[in-house]
Amino acid sequence: YGAAQGATGRGAYAVLRGTYTADNLDFAEDALYMVDQMGSPHFSLEPVVATPDAPYALREEHLPRLLAEYERLAVEVNRRRREGRPITFHHFAVEAETGPCLPRRVQGCGAGVQYLAVTPEGDLYPCHQFVGRERFRLGNVAEGVVAKELQARLAGCHIYTKESCPTCWARYSCSGGCHANADLLNGDIFKPESIGCALTKKRVECGLWLKAQALLDAGD
Repeated sequence: YGAAQGATGRGAYAVLRGTYTADNLDFAEDALYMVDQMGSPHFSLEPVVATPDAPYALREEHLPRLLAEYERLAVEVNRRRREGRPITFHHFAVEAETGPCLPRRVQGCGAGVQYLAVTPEGDLYPCHQFVGRERFRLGNVAEGVVAKELQARLAGCHIYTKESCPTCWARYSCSGGCHANADLLNGDIFKPESIGCALTKKRVECGLWLKAQALLDAGD
């Protein structure tokens, strides 16, 4: 807390990052507290990734409250922009004119194909979230990538092959979601996690609304 305040107090560019869980469903309040008390207008709050047996895990019954919180946060972001004190919420930053190239929008982060995670022991995994899941070990720094079939499977996992993605309106903004989360919660990298999908679509929706409000205010 003190380090963040010190960094922003010195004029450093800092993005505040937090996590919300079933224990703080009113996360919009937490987000605004971070901005107002810690001094940086740039922030992000991520939904917790947890298996259903965890007491703090997000569940389907939480969705109405969570979606309402995103809308509440979007209204506040818009209000502050109009007042000349803008704040930036990472997940509302929709790039309508520029943004990622088409391959990135289709493929997503590129875990296991465009980059790898390396453990202290030298083992290679698609990303840091897969570390410890032995069936996703791709190889090691001495041998290189030896699990070629796994790498090919990762390369073939994108918005045209994942369940529900081909017909989803937000597919080019979401890129199919996180492979590691899909595996953790559904046991299959090709099956995106439903709560995460719903939250992502709401964030994109709010981002587009904010973009439209700014254009309307500018007379464009």
